[in-house]
Amino acid sequence: MERKIKLTNRVYLSELHDYEYENVKPVIYDLLEKVCLDNGWEKDFFDGKKVTVKPNLLSRADADKCITSHPSFVKAACEYFSGLGAHVTVADSPGGTYNHASFSAVVRETGVLDAAQDGGAQVNDDYGFELMSNHDVSKFNFNIINPLVNADVVVNLNRLKTHALCEMTAAVKNMFGSIPGLQKAEQHARFPSRISFADMLCDLCLITAPCVNITDAVVCMEGNGPSGGTLKKVGCVTASANPFAADVLNSYIMGYKPNEVGTVECSVKRGLCPESVGGLEIIGCEKEKFASEFVRPDSRAGGIVKQIPSIFGGGLKTALEPRPTVKKSLCVGCGICARNCPVAAITIKDKKAHINNKKCIKCYCCQEFCPQKAVKAKPLLSIFTR
Repeated sequence: MERKIKLTNRVYLSELHDYEYENVKPVIYDLLEKVCLDNGWEKDFFDGKKVTVKPNLLSRADADKCITSHPSFVKAACEYFSGLGAHVTVADSPGGTYNHASFSAVVRETGVLDAAQDGGAQVNDDYGFELMSNHDVSKFNFNIINPLVNADVVVNLNRLKTHALCEMTAAVKNMFGSIPGLQKAEQHARFPSRISFADMLCDLCLITAPCVNITDAVVCMEGNGPSGGTLKKVGCVTASANPFAADVLNSYIMGYKPNEVGTVECSVKRGLCPESVGGLEIIGCEKEKFASEFVRPDSRAGGIVKQIPSIFGGGLKTALEPRPTVKKSLCVGCGICARNCPVAAITIKDKKAHINNKKCIKCYCCQEFCPQKAVKAKPLLSIFTR
C-alpha cells in the first residue's frame, strides 16, 4: 500500500489540560476518527492493516519532563487502532545507537513500553532499515527504519517544543526519528545550514508520509528545547492529515511567524500548506485561546545579529550566530555529545568535552543530547549580543 500525504488545510484544535487517561482518551479518539475520515478511511479500513505509531522518543527521560511523548497519548492511539483490528507497532529511532538494548531502555524508562502493551500494541524489535524514496515528491533517498517502511498507516505522535536548530519541533521535525540511529548525524553533515536541513526534513516527511498527525501541546517546552528547556502549560492538542498544515498552527501557538520556523517556511514555498494561519480551516477551539510567546532557544541569534542587512551576505550573520560551548563545571565527560556530533568536532580530554569551533557546524546536537545540560549557546562575539 502506497502512502501519500493528503495536502488538506484542515486542522483540528481540542482543549486538554492534563494527562489523566480518562481525559486523554476521548480527546485522542475523537481526533483520530476525524483525521482518518479526512483520509477517506472508515473504521473497517483498518482491519488487518499494519499501523505504526511513531512517538517522539528522543532519549531516556521521564514523561513528566516533556522531552518525549506522553505514555497516555501512546496508549490511546494504540488502543484506538488495535480496537479496529489493526496490527499496531510502536517504533522510533531515538538519539544514539539504534539496537535492541538502547531502544528497550528508552521505551521502558519513558513509560512507552507499558503504554503500548496496555493499548494492545507491540513495541518494535526489528532494527533493520531500507533505502526509501519517492521521486514524485523528492530527489533524495533516505535509509528508513523497517517498521515505517512496512506500515500501511503511520501515526505521527509528536510533542510541541522549541528546538535549538529548527526553532520548533512538532509534526514535520518528529519524522527525523525515522532515520536509524547515528545515521541522523550524517544528515546534519549532509545538510549543514538551517534552511537546507529544514528543506530536507520536508522531503523526509513527504517520503515517510505520516497521514495521521497528533501534536501534544498540553504541556510544552520553551527555551533551550528539545531537551534542556523549561515546561510551559498550554492546554491543547492539534491534529491533521497534513503535517505541514498542522505545523502552521503549531508555530502560531508558539508565537512564531511562519518565516521564523525553517520547516514551515520551506513548506509554504513548496505549496504544501497555507502561508499563514489565516489560510487554515481550523475546527474546534478558538486558536487565540492557546497562542502565546514561547521563550526562544539561546541558539537563536538575537538583537543586532538579526538586524544585519542581507546585502552584507550570510557570512557575517553566520559568524555571529551563537556557538555551542561547554560549561566545564557541569560536564562529566560522558562522551554522548562526541558520539552524536556529525562532524567529529568534539573530543573528551581530562573527563571534559572540548569543541573545535573550526569544525563545528552549529547543529546543536551536543546541546540536544547532553544529559547534564552542560552545553550552552554563546555568541561568538558576545559584545554584539549584550
